[in-house]
Order: sequence, then structure tokens, then C-alpha cells
Amino acid sequence: MFNRKIIKGQYIIFESPENTQELEKESAEEIAKKIIEDAERKASEIIENAKHEAENIVNEAHLAYAEEIEKARREGKERAENELNLLIEQYSQQLNQLLSSFEKSINLELYNVRMLLFNILKLLVNKFLDIEILSSPKWIENSLNKIIEKFINFNKIKIHISSNIINNYSQLIEKFDSLDNIEIIEDITLPDFSLSVHTDMGKIIINKDNIIKQVNTIIEEELNDERL
Repeated sequence: MFNRKIIKGQYIIFESPENTQELEKESAEEIAKKIIEDAERKASEIIENAKHEAENIVNEAHLAYAEEIEKARREGKERAENELNLLIEQYSQQLNQLLSSFEKSINLELYNVRMLLFNILKLLVNKFLDIEILSSPKWIENSLNKIIEKFINFNKIKIHISSNIINNYSQLIEKFDSLDNIEIIEDITLPDFSLSVHTDMGKIIINKDNIIKQVNTIIEEELNDERL
């Protein structure tokens, strides 16, 4: 059989069934090819989109991982700094306690040294005064002169003198005993190197123990002033 084909309404061409089938076959192949191409294109688009999506997911995962790492690093750093600050504070407190204890120890040692030096000073002063000054005839003579100067206007004064002065410095005693208003009396109740002045106004005792005590008091006052 032939197929009819009208061209511009004027001509009719009869095609054989074989040609028609061939055309139909070619059309089907083109349609199939087009469908396959469309399918491949869509598949490529899907794959490309999937790749982009996968890359996005991977990138997001990397960013999230990096953020977690940075967060962990910050937290670790903060925790380390806090622990370090805590350790520094603890060691600082321990150091302050140690320094305070050391300072107290040093102050105590300095105080002990000062007291030792003070006692040595007192001992040296006492020995010097006792041996070099207050046991010398010059001190006795000066003391008697001071007594006479102070009580020269009194009608009568009695000077009690310890036995060791009377026995050891008799010439010196005779010199003052020759004065009209002075009476020298040996007094065995007095300690060595002691004088006692008796007047109408009362009695004044002069001895080296009292003088040494007064000197020690002056030294103690000076030491206390240095502490302040």
C-alpha cells in the first residue's frame, strides 16, 4: 500500500509503507535520543547539584569542626588561664605568708640582736663606770665639791661617807673635813663608794649604784626612741 501525502493542497505523493516505517523509526530514535539526552542532562544536573550540596555539607562540616576546635581551644585556654591564675594566687598567698613569717623572724632576730647589744652596752658601761669612774678618788673629790657648792649656804651639814672611802682616801677626806661648816662622818651602813648628805632640809644619798642605774635608764630611753 501507498500512503498519500498532500503538498500545498495541489500535489499528492504516494509513499511506500517502507519509507513511512523508516521515517517513523527515525522519528522514534530521535525522540529516544532526545529523551536520553534530557535524562543525561537532568542526571548531570542532579549529580552536579548533589556535588555542590555535598561540597556545601562538607564545607559546613569543616566550618562546624573548625568552630568546635576554636571553641574548645578558647575554653581550654580560658580554663588553663583560670587554673594558672588560681595557682598564681595560691603561690602568691603562700609567698606572702612566707615573707610575713620571714619578716617576723627577721624582726625577732633583729630585736634579739639589739637586746644582746644593749645588754653588752650596759655591761660595758657598768664596768667602765664602776672601775674607771665611780671607784676613783677624782669622782669622790668632784662629788664632795658639788655637795659643798650646793649646800655652801647651810650653817651645818654632815656628810656620811662609806668606810672604804674613809680608809683609802684619808688625805682627801681631811681636806674637806677642815672646812668649818662641814662634818665628815664614817658610816659603816653605807655601801662602798657612797655618800650621804644630811642637812636641815633632809638627806641626799649619792652612790655609784644609783648613778649606774640612772645611766642604764638613759640608755634604755635612747633605745626605745630608736624603735619608734
